[in-house]
Amino acid sequence: MKNELAVIDIGSNSIRYVIFHPIDSGRYIETINVKVVARLSAHIDANGALDSIGIRLLCETLQRFHEIGITHHVEETICVATAAIRNASNRQDIVYAVEQETPFTMRVLSDEQEAYYGYFAIINSTFLTDGYSVDIGGGSMEVTLIENREMVAYHSFPFGAVTLTRQFLSGETMTSGEQKKLVKFLREQFDEIPWLKNKKLPLIGVGGSARNFVRIHQSTLDYPLHGIHQYQVRSKELGKLIDELEDKAPKQLTKVEGLSKDRVDIFLPALIAIHELALHIEAEQFVMSNYGLREGLVYEYDLREQEQRRIENVREESLYQLESDYKVNRDRMNYLGTIAKSIYRQLVTLDIIPERAADLRLLDSASRLLYCGQYINPDTRSNQTFYLLTNTDLKGMTHKDRLALALVSSYSSSKRMQQLLKPFKDWFTDKSIERFDLLGSILKLTEALDVTERRAVNSLELVLEKDKKDIRIILDTGDHDYGFEVEKAEKQKKHLERIIDRSIQFDNKGGGLT
Repeated sequence: MKNELAVIDIGSNSIRYVIFHPIDSGRYIETINVKVVARLSAHIDANGALDSIGIRLLCETLQRFHEIGITHHVEETICVATAAIRNASNRQDIVYAVEQETPFTMRVLSDEQEAYYGYFAIINSTFLTDGYSVDIGGGSMEVTLIENREMVAYHSFPFGAVTLTRQFLSGETMTSGEQKKLVKFLREQFDEIPWLKNKKLPLIGVGGSARNFVRIHQSTLDYPLHGIHQYQVRSKELGKLIDELEDKAPKQLTKVEGLSKDRVDIFLPALIAIHELALHIEAEQFVMSNYGLREGLVYEYDLREQEQRRIENVREESLYQLESDYKVNRDRMNYLGTIAKSIYRQLVTLDIIPERAADLRLLDSASRLLYCGQYINPDTRSNQTFYLLTNTDLKGMTHKDRLALALVSSYSSSKRMQQLLKPFKDWFTDKSIERFDLLGSILKLTEALDVTERRAVNSLELVLEKDKKDIRIILDTGDHDYGFEVEKAEKQKKHLERIIDRSIQFDNKGGGLT
């Protein structure tokens, strides 16, 4: 039995304490997340040492975290420190102080380790296989090149949100001259790294500054879908936000929805750094990973216990976790998926619908979570299913993929689907919506054919009548009584009939009773 696991992330800007709880599917989920904005990098003296005030603040913060852990029965804590401690000239003294004055042993990560854990979180929680990741902390900026889900290069720049602010901002707002100097400095730094060229891969944002950018961007759009993980936006939006914020004083910035108040004074230099990197690598797309260093540490801890190198199929793992969370009957859903895919393939063979590999993939995923919302309330299972899937971070899927899955898994009728789509205007083409209608209607009919949950239908065959206007579905039911199934299917077939523009009749070749 797994126990509560805590991670302490000692950064240059903030110190964060997160408790992860083991769940039935075998993974960990975040339950408690608190932070102290310690700004340790601001306590580095002229000799490069963390001063006594900074050390005392660190130890007092860790002691406060320990008390939280006692309350929640945390049995193991991973305590790591990054740039502020790593670069301090008195690093060993700090490590010793933590060991003597707190219950924790602090592990100081190298720049490579810090980059690795960010990379490890990305490949185990997103659909991405290639890209540049960027995590700008208070005192350093980690950039990693990911190709084919492997970390092939990394670099830790010795500057971050706090240090760039101190170096290039003299007043409350950044002047045009200061911004030009900052941009010139950043471009010179990026020019020194040869592998930051000629790739044209997406830029993957990790950490607080990237998170704030995405939240601000979503607020300007009244973004209708829950979550920022795997959020995609064109990189040029970074530059647009800089233009909007560059003249704003701190008081005005506090009113910007999505911008954390503890980042008001350091956000713009960090955003400029991310934008300049996007320009330098010629990234057209910016993708947010809400999973970073802390989650990378947890993935390593968890996968090591299971003797796995990494999660090989992130999408599959995410679906498996949802099945566990919502107590899905896997055997039944596998059965429904088999019947639904058989109907789809036979409609293709009869030249009634075109074949698309993406349709089968979506149909397979949707059948696994079909009406999973009945876990909340069977009477409103369709609405509950849509709500659950649109308010869950489905790892390994884009936001559009998640919405498509929610629409098909919760399908009740074309009219209801159109109502659900209203907040998502222009997300899909009319042809895509017709596909969701088709797949949803196939699943709805399939579920009707198992209304008694006895698997009365062993298999089925679709036959196109001579006039090609009608379809006969011949059910192989063996010795089963299939009367309830056909009765329910007769009521639900209208959805599929409308889409394929043909009437459907049911027949039986088994010896069962109607």
